[in-house]
Amino acid sequence: MSSDLRIVLKGFQQFLLLSLLVTLPILTLAFDLIYMQDGAINLNQGISEYSLTELLQETLLLFTTLSFAYIAYKDHLVRHFSVLITGFFACMLIREFDGLLDIIQHGFWVYPATMVTLLSIIYSLTAPQKTLSAFAKFIQSRHFITLNIGMTLLLVFSRIFGTGDLWQGILGSDYERIIKRVVEEGLEVLGYTIIFYAAMGYLKSFLTAQKLIAKAAA
Repeated sequence: MSSDLRIVLKGFQQFLLLSLLVTLPILTLAFDLIYMQDGAINLNQGISEYSLTELLQETLLLFTTLSFAYIAYKDHLVRHFSVLITGFFACMLIREFDGLLDIIQHGFWVYPATMVTLLSIIYSLTAPQKTLSAFAKFIQSRHFITLNIGMTLLLVFSRIFGTGDLWQGILGSDYERIIKRVVEEGLEVLGYTIIFYAAMGYLKSFLTAQKLIAKAAA
């Protein structure tokens, strides 16, 4: 098999994998809204903390966080940057558990998230040049582009598209607000899915590079 054909087939494999991944938000939302109707969605708070959709979001975020944590553990050259980005996604994960942490105290998630933020920033600043160099290298990779798409979809597009005035202007003042909430939740979990895909791609590239280094050293 020629190298060009191998590259093309690999591209199709990536397309199929991403196609499967982006169906997950639809499947989980459908399950929650069709088969778990009671308490599955709240017009003010969104999907329930105990829904399959929320579980998917938390699982995707957990593996995204662990992937960068693993890289930080294995490679000292990118450790400071990896700790910084691990801390960022860990804070997002903590925020997703705000409903459970409210059992301790309302808004309690802020305290562990603040601690993780400070620790990751302080550690990254102990070697600012290494952090900056690794960050710049990551930005030049194709995985950053994918991650960027996921982040903008999650933090920007889903928020703007979920604006009440926009939906009221389209559907009128008496529109069914559950439609807006479902679209918002769907876009959010899609963003998490793309972020997860980027993180797994970066981890795979890292593992491949590590194998090549080990093979060359043998």
